[in-house]
Amino acid sequence: MKEIKFIECDIRCVNVPLREPIIAHIGTFKKWPYLCLDLKTDSEIVGKSYIGPYLVEQLASITQCIKALSEKFKDRIIEPTQFYKEGEKAISLLGYKGIGLYALASLDIAFWDAHSKASGSPLAIHLGGSLKPLKTYNSRGLWLKPINELAKEAKILRKEGDFNALKLRIGRETANQDIQAFKEVKRGAGDDIQVLTDFNQCYTLSQAMTRMRLLDDVGFEWFEEPIVYNDLIGNAKLTQMIYTPITIGENFHGPKDLKDALISNACDLIMPDLMRIGGVSGWLQSAAIASSFNVEFSSHLFPEVSAHLMSVTQTANWVEWTDWANPIIKKPYEIKDGHIIIPNVPGVGLDWNEDILEKYAVNINA
Repeated sequence: MKEIKFIECDIRCVNVPLREPIIAHIGTFKKWPYLCLDLKTDSEIVGKSYIGPYLVEQLASITQCIKALSEKFKDRIIEPTQFYKEGEKAISLLGYKGIGLYALASLDIAFWDAHSKASGSPLAIHLGGSLKPLKTYNSRGLWLKPINELAKEAKILRKEGDFNALKLRIGRETANQDIQAFKEVKRGAGDDIQVLTDFNQCYTLSQAMTRMRLLDDVGFEWFEEPIVYNDLIGNAKLTQMIYTPITIGENFHGPKDLKDALISNACDLIMPDLMRIGGVSGWLQSAAIASSFNVEFSSHLFPEVSAHLMSVTQTANWVEWTDWANPIIKKPYEIKDGHIIIPNVPGVGLDWNEDILEKYAVNINA
């Protein structure tokens, strides 16, 4: 394998319009911000990564954190695992959550991308996995819009990649409205469609207990984040009470959060977010922990890198798919027969759509 040195990084930020707005309990979003990182080396190899930190106004602070952290690794041969270990120590005074972790994650993904490119292998192969197709569900729609629009949308969403599963956002005004939304998705997409759900943390514990009892035998595949994500005791009570599996994890900040949730029996399933869990290195640690608990592991957003990592996750379950980042990517991953296809190219296979990066650029120096 070719040894390569990290020289410098180039960061560009964008705020990309969504094809359809996100309408959820946490808010309405018409655009999604991304930070795109090009990690330059002493060869032709460029490691690439992107993160989507939700808040466009925080792009500048994360960028500065990445630049400061990257100084630690300049002119050194790229060793992703060692770099991650050192990076954790470097952000310890900031804390292991939030901006410091996002900065480390973005660098870590790019280091692993460059490292696997230097080996001439896709990241999945580089980590000991395979390029087999992975089951995925369509998560880009079925927000809290009028119920009479859901059947038509569900039909469209299923056809986009011959999906076998869709995610529906629930927690409407009444339980009957949630049940009717479920029926409309089935009517539009077909009786055999699997319906996963997300409450987006909209309830108190007592509210969640009442609502989830009423929905427990409807036929949902899982209930996601019914209450605030860090109320592990409350989530454990719900998990014990409800038959339908409960999943949390997109808000885990690093592997320790994941471990704490599993020790607390706060969920039946987990779905960490690549950025918040700590990039590739944080994911690998988390996957090992999940395997030791024999808990199924799904992904949250970032379907490209997540697909590679799911191929080496022993308890891998679902890859979450959205098209939100597709505009910034020159060749988005293909979805076929409800499965995401990992391209057989070195690294992750990310190249930027330069026109989009220019069109929707955010000035982070202002």
